[in-house]
Amino acid sequence: SPMWDTGLAIHSLAEANGESQTNELNRAAAWLAEKQILDVNGDWSHKRPGLRPGGWPFQYTNDYYPDVDDTAVVALALDKMDSKKFRVNIERAAEWIVGMQGVNGGWGSFDADNTYGYLNHIPFADHGALLDPPTADVTARCVGMLAQISVERYSNTIKRGIAYLYADQENDGSWFGRWG
Repeated sequence: SPMWDTGLAIHSLAEANGESQTNELNRAAAWLAEKQILDVNGDWSHKRPGLRPGGWPFQYTNDYYPDVDDTAVVALALDKMDSKKFRVNIERAAEWIVGMQGVNGGWGSFDADNTYGYLNHIPFADHGALLDPPTADVTARCVGMLAQISVERYSNTIKRGIAYLYADQENDGSWFGRWG
């Protein structure tokens, strides 16, 4: 994904170099900022009708399906850059991610509270993946992003995410990640 890969590259290079203000990183961050979906209420808005858009999609021209995971990665990257320059992008991303948190404290990738298991028993659902349940990997990235931006401001949301992660831990101590 161009959004995911660019976000991770910016974040990694800014962390490794200790310098985020290079021409290359600024160009990449500006490119990401332009791709943020701020004016399309996608399918996610069915369950969150009052929530303003603010996410990034996994791929180009997918404005109806931004995903929480890519949005967290991009917001983390933009926050490593000139956070004043990208403050509006970061705040809209955080607002959207907070609004997409599920009732159990976790986050799914594209939707909130899409956990109706009966859908996977419909005959044409032979792959068993019609749901978008909260997962540990997406939740951990959202918690990390919100904590990096402002632990104080998002403390209640972060606490709910952490509680979800503890409840979702496997018996062997690990966590299952759907998206990696």
